[in-house]
Amino acid sequence: MKTLTMLLALLAAIGAGAQNKYTTFEVGPNATSGNVSTINDSGQVLGRWAGNSKAYVISPGGIWTKNIVTVNGAPLAMNNATTIVGAQSPSNQAFYKLWEQPVQQIGLGNGTSASAINTAGYIAGVAPPSQFGLEELYLYDPNSSFVHIAFPHDKWPHTFVAISGTMGLNNLNQIVGSWENYSTPWSGFLYDSKSKQLNTSFNMPGAVTTYPISINDNQEVVGNWVDANNVYHGFYWNSTAGFSDIDVAGDTSMFLIGINNQSVILGAWVDDNTPKLAHYVTIVGGHPAASINVPKSQAGSTVAAAINNVGQVTGTYTTQEGVVRGFIYTPPK
Repeated sequence: MKTLTMLLALLAAIGAGAQNKYTTFEVGPNATSGNVSTINDSGQVLGRWAGNSKAYVISPGGIWTKNIVTVNGAPLAMNNATTIVGAQSPSNQAFYKLWEQPVQQIGLGNGTSASAINTAGYIAGVAPPSQFGLEELYLYDPNSSFVHIAFPHDKWPHTFVAISGTMGLNNLNQIVGSWENYSTPWSGFLYDSKSKQLNTSFNMPGAVTTYPISINDNQEVVGNWVDANNVYHGFYWNSTAGFSDIDVAGDTSMFLIGINNQSVILGAWVDDNTPKLAHYVTIVGGHPAASINVPKSQAGSTVAAAINNVGQVTGTYTTQEGVVRGFIYTPPK
């Protein structure tokens, strides 16, 4: 098992020397909370108002599209055509919404999640459990039909299957995520639509539990794994090299968030201070490329949510006055 170790001194030097550009924006009507979900390759940001649970999109230049649809707490996703997927509230129905078009229900009933959408508009999510407690993964083409992917399960009365609503979908219609049943702790999976093969043991060697979260069009996967001491680490995988551990020297835990088509990874490491603070970074070739920290923000308040294929990162931060705002970080050229 290979380990990619990153030096804190190098990280500090990069953060001090790079000419980073931050664009900020409001994320809620009450100025104390809000949510940012993702950013597409055009720089459009999708999020959720905290006060009324309405989804919003903000485009470059500060052009707002507010109150798109009322959503619940499930993940929201958006593709480059600004098609949005998620789950509505209070119906708890999964939906997709093309730009400036009415909301369309996905049609699998209450409790369905719509977690990821790719450029072609394919949607991945979790169908609600059957009468035996079995959840299924699905891949949906709104112009065609559903593909349902079943997971192994134990015999009655231990027949449940749970699938995490956090998953990754690339433009090859490959899906990664995590699942569990009665006898299997949280385990990674990789589904390939072309071969119709489901790998239900897509796990970091030596891990107690594994949580893949993102797959790019180069078929590179990143995610998180937990060791026997309940410590979180990041991992990187490709079909040639297999699994590699990603940690920062001196961290107490590591969490990865995504990987783009240029193989840039977004993640966060947690220090050993009191209180412990999370530090968000981009990682290239196993080494830190940038420290994501909005200038003049409260210490530890910058939270990165997503990275696009241009290398832009979006998330939230808190000002010195206690106002929560959104940000877009654009890397130097």
